[in-house]
Amino acid sequence: MVYHGESRGVQSVHLLGPPPVKKDTGEHIKHWDITLKNFEVKHNMNTIYWCKVFKAPQLDRKHHIIGYEPLIGPNHTNFVHHMIVHECQLGPEGNTQRWEAFAQQTGQLCYGQHMPPEWDKCLTPLVAWAIGAKGENFPPAVGVPIGQQKNSYYMLEIHYDNPMMRRAKDTSGLRLHYTSDLRPHDGGIFIAGVALSTLHFIPPQQNEYKTAGYCSTDCTKEVFPKEGVNIVSVMLHSHLAGRKLKLRHIRGGKELPPLAEDNHYDFNYQQTRALSQNAAILPGDGLITECAYSTIGRQSPTLGGYSTKEEMCLSFVLHYPRTELAGCYSMPPIQYFFQNLGVKEFYGKNMSEIETLFLQGGSDTPLTPTTTPSPLFSYNPGDESSPEANRRAVIALKNARDYNIDLQGQQSKSIFDELIIKEPLEFQNKSFTTHLQNIPYNEPLLTKKMEEYFYTGLHLTFCRKRDDSLAIKENIEKFPNFSVYLNKDSQSQCSYKNRKTITTGSSKSCKPNITLGLFIVISVIIYL
Repeated sequence: MVYHGESRGVQSVHLLGPPPVKKDTGEHIKHWDITLKNFEVKHNMNTIYWCKVFKAPQLDRKHHIIGYEPLIGPNHTNFVHHMIVHECQLGPEGNTQRWEAFAQQTGQLCYGQHMPPEWDKCLTPLVAWAIGAKGENFPPAVGVPIGQQKNSYYMLEIHYDNPMMRRAKDTSGLRLHYTSDLRPHDGGIFIAGVALSTLHFIPPQQNEYKTAGYCSTDCTKEVFPKEGVNIVSVMLHSHLAGRKLKLRHIRGGKELPPLAEDNHYDFNYQQTRALSQNAAILPGDGLITECAYSTIGRQSPTLGGYSTKEEMCLSFVLHYPRTELAGCYSMPPIQYFFQNLGVKEFYGKNMSEIETLFLQGGSDTPLTPTTTPSPLFSYNPGDESSPEANRRAVIALKNARDYNIDLQGQQSKSIFDELIIKEPLEFQNKSFTTHLQNIPYNEPLLTKKMEEYFYTGLHLTFCRKRDDSLAIKENIEKFPNFSVYLNKDSQSQCSYKNRKTITTGSSKSCKPNITLGLFIVISVIIYL
């Protein structure tokens, strides 16, 4: 006799927080299914991002999306990692005939060389879903607008994760529930966190290592209305190494209670979290998306990217009233990143040229990311600690967007492989990739300093609007000083563990106190 048969298993739930909003029913509720049609997941695909354009239903006036749910193909629960529906901004000169043709196509690899450039305008998230989530019903006060234009187009992005290298045909997507009975407020989603790039760096062999993406006060001051925006829900998102995630909220030099927090992050259960009490983000507020990772079983650094063996640190924030903000990110400034890892100069490229590679994309040689030719590990839920070498190709940051993993079986190269160190002499003629492998990550003082510098140091910030333009020019900013929010169980007076505390008046801030680059040079020499 089989104990419980197929009914036996484990299901993650959020026991704390408000109950989910009940699904609205009635004749006025309609739905729109945005799904792929027998998309072939090939056996040589480890990770792939597939994008397809859809034309919205023809509506005679504005409607509101009031909720959504995933539609996962039969037996494909472990294939589909996340799905996002992006709103496409056609603009006044939009070629509707061309977009109509896009909607008839089966799709393209997301953000690859064959993706039409017009699709870069599909930037603003309409809804976002990740593995394990059941979808979301919006509260009665808010709906996400749809049908405001005669011809509206949206792009579905699906991330397939296929570590077992299995073949499948998939029909997954999302079902959007909408109504002509408008809610009081137009809602929207913006993304906050760490910009997607190889500069999102997490050392191996760490029990806990934190990174942060900073949404600057200048950005919220520029895009939010005077009365601010009200937060409905937040979806926190990272990959296999993620353990604790938090969206921190700063106002006037003081930290407020976190907008969302998950100290037991489950990669296989990424459900949107409704706020237990009302919270607003005002113009001039700052947001910090903080992610704590565990890389105990990993022997190589983990870099930023969309493969589940790479990492990310993002918050998807549902709010009202809707604004022009699509994304608010940060990353380490390029020169700051390399200098803090002990490198002063490379052969053949100055730091300005390297910065161009990262911010605009491109290289002297093609850097096409590829799939891994064979499975890296047996995929079992909770198997996040398996040893993994991160030899994947990673392309340059482009508009703070995700990238595709191509289908070809060729060997790939990272930008870091191409950068050959000239200064300092201790590391001369080594590639930056080799240099990263030689850093003694088992030295706790070194990795704490590394964590400290990249978290509380300089941040290159981006404030991106729904039309893909920047609300303000990208800017290098210092991490803000603020007094830390302490709940009743907190004992620390510093916003970060093991940092030197500087007291100014009644507030406390934490800053690095030695040069990390010099520390790394000394440490590597000693260990070599």
